[in-house]
Amino acid sequence: MTPIVTPGRAVLLALVTLTFSDIAPELSKFTGLALVALSACYLLTCLAFPFRKCRACKGMGRFMSGLFGGIRLCGRCDGTGLRLRAGRRVINHLRRNRRTNRH
Repeated sequence: MTPIVTPGRAVLLALVTLTFSDIAPELSKFTGLALVALSACYLLTCLAFPFRKCRACKGMGRFMSGLFGGIRLCGRCDGTGLRLRAGRRVINHLRRNRRTNRH
């Protein structure tokens, strides 16, 4: 399955390209700051909304069988219809690491 290029991903890719290339050196400070701001907004979003809809079952948590109409639970989300966001996984890992290494 090929990833879908959404407008948000296109803007993020453009900011990363402008920040770390010599295409427009006068814009690199602005784009770097914008990249940090977008990352901070994404992490705040992950704190407020840690889950997203499962892409496999489209948030339903189950699949319908085509022939007899039976129902089976989604294997990716275990039937909940929700998946943990990637940013929230990073936040959880950092919290767990800090908690275990504290003296």
